[in-house]
Amino acid sequence: MVQFIIKRTEAEFINGNPGWSLIFGRRKVGKTFMVEHFVKHDVYFSVNIDRTVRSKDIEMGFFDNLDTFSTVVINLLRKGRTCVIDEFQRLPLRTLEEIARAHPNGRLILTGSSMRTTTKIIGNNSPLLGIVLPSRLGLVRPKDLLSSLSGALPPFRAIELAPVLRDPWTMQTYAETAFFERLVGSLRLMVPVLIGEIFMDEERSLTQVYASILSLIGAGHHDTWKIAQILHSKRIIKTGSSANVLPYMNNMVEMGLLERTRQYGKRAHIYSVVSFPMSLYYYLDSRYEISSREVSYSEVKPTVESQLRLGIEGFLADLFAEELGGRKELIKDFDREIDLLVTVRNRPKLVGEVKWGRATKGDVSYFLSKVEELKCRKVFVTLEPIDTDEVEVLTPGDIVRMAGGDSAGPRKGRGRRALRRSRKVPTPRRKG
Repeated sequence: MVQFIIKRTEAEFINGNPGWSLIFGRRKVGKTFMVEHFVKHDVYFSVNIDRTVRSKDIEMGFFDNLDTFSTVVINLLRKGRTCVIDEFQRLPLRTLEEIARAHPNGRLILTGSSMRTTTKIIGNNSPLLGIVLPSRLGLVRPKDLLSSLSGALPPFRAIELAPVLRDPWTMQTYAETAFFERLVGSLRLMVPVLIGEIFMDEERSLTQVYASILSLIGAGHHDTWKIAQILHSKRIIKTGSSANVLPYMNNMVEMGLLERTRQYGKRAHIYSVVSFPMSLYYYLDSRYEISSREVSYSEVKPTVESQLRLGIEGFLADLFAEELGGRKELIKDFDREIDLLVTVRNRPKLVGEVKWGRATKGDVSYFLSKVEELKCRKVFVTLEPIDTDEVEVLTPGDIVRMAGGDSAGPRKGRGRRALRRSRKVPTPRRKG
């Protein structure tokens, strides 16, 4: 069984901070794995739900008295050691106040995954305010993921799996065969548990609002007014106004559950579920009720494949935005839809089409007709090379090389030479 070890850029940022740090993000995004394996530290403490603390790095490996625990941490910090406290938000403010007295000695690295984590950081009564440098850990960055996957998988397979494997918990379900069958089977068990853990500390009524909004957006509802109307009809919120749901949606953006993508040339935004596996779960549940019954993979396979194509487009948009240091934007009008658009300082930097299947020169011409007025780099992503100089053609091999640091992929005007180079890297055909 293939084991993926994903080296994350965020670890370099944490290691480069000489002061105190905080890493926060939702459950199962790889905080513990990253800190244990890639962040330099001397002692790792883990806080349990019952507020006991464990550590395998010191002789006193278990603490059921928080006064003793805070004394040990303070002494280690004053000796210049680096201490990690995982799930720090489970500690009472009194304990955090005690530990904060050791600042600026040593290096303290806190990790937290509860929704209330940020409140403990920036709240008026927070003892950590101003003394820790916060850093949110979300899904794996596209370049980190592709550069790691490329060592174990061919380019086509690496990109096809990337939307799923960006959410690290899915790696435990990976198998070289029947991966998507295994994934769909695990969604109905994993996603509700993850969501429940994220909102564990919230009041039940608030949890219902958050979970309902997340479910509707994942199912394909993007109009905030319509979302508010549906929740009002179910008596989850008091009135059907967009103003009643936007604060919840913006909170989930800060938590890393939703992303807010601007529509190019407009002031409007589209909200979507960041995690492709979570989005897939809600979409399948809205159509097949997978939360309440077991379904065969053959029943849902066409929907999974169509959603995966959209997931690949979103992943590639994020990849190009990261590569170019720009922002992913959307063009989705009634008469035109563009797969890839990256802007830099509000101006188009790259526009592209993704054809994850058979493509022809006619497809290239149609794409160019849709983006004729956009004066920027134009790319056409396809599985096999197309002999054309009209546009920059990128195959999976080209994209993986770009993610590995070689950003000098084929350019317009060098199409045939670039295609001859790309043929040297065999691109697997899609099976089935």
